[in-house]
This record gives sequence, structure tokens and C-alpha cells, in this order.
Amino acid sequence: MHQEEETVNETQGEQDPRRDPLADLEARIDAAIEEVRPKVRKALEELDARVDAAVAEIRPRVESAMDDVRPRVDRFLADMQPKLDTALERIQDRIAGLRKDLEERAARQEVDMPALPRTDEAGAGPEPGAGSGTAAPEGPAAPPDETPPGGGATTGL
Repeated sequence: MHQEEETVNETQGEQDPRRDPLADLEARIDAAIEEVRPKVRKALEELDARVDAAVAEIRPRVESAMDDVRPRVDRFLADMQPKLDTALERIQDRIAGLRKDLEERAARQEVDMPALPRTDEAGAGPEPGAGSGTAAPEGPAAPPDETPPGGGATTGL
């Protein structure tokens, strides 16, 4: 039975308490990173130098192309400027017309509709019939020759 206990302890993965596998792994990873770091730095420096050389090589061609295109771009902008100015003026005129129309409509509504009585801060309006001395009708009156809604039946009240 003693022999079975030893094999069980070995299979459960008991390790020597003096060695920490996690610390071992971290140390190996750190060593690998430190080993690779100078190689990565050198590769990045080489890449940077190659990019700088490529940019220096292509810069004169880019500047030459920009110099060739600049007069055409300037002509295009000069041709477009009057058209843009005209379009802007039309838009501003249309906005001014809409603003005038809205102001006229607002003025007509003020003339057509009397000012509504103000409500107090609690939100309650004036008592019905109070204020001007005349009560406003509750809805539009039916013409005298038409039957009122509800079939014309009256209760006699």
C-alpha cells in the first residue's frame, strides 16, 4: 500500500517546492524577449532607412507633378468661382424669400387670431366666462338650415 501512495503523489504532479514553474517560464520568456529585442530594433532601423530613401527618391517626381498640375487646378478654380458665387447668391435669395414669406404668415396669424389669455403658473386658465364678459362658443355652430349632429333630437333642457 505504501508503494501506491508514492505513485499517486508522483502522478498528482507534486513538484519540488524550491522550483516554481511559473517563475521559470517567466524567466525564459524574458530571456527570449531580451534576445530578440536588438534584432527587432535593427530591423526597424533598416526599415526606417529604406522608407526615408524611397521618400527622398520619389519627392522630386511628386513635386514636379504638382508643379505641372498647379496651373490647371488654378484655372479650374478660377472657372468655378463665378459659378459658385452665382449659386450662392441664388441660395441666399431663396432663403431671404422664405424668411419674408414666414414673417408675412406670422403677421397674418397674429391679426387673424386674438391673443390667448395667459395662464397662471399652476397651469390653470381663467374661469370660463371670466375676463371679457362674453362666453366663447364651445365649437362651430351648425348652419340654421342643417340638422345638428346627433340627428336633431333635443332633450328639452
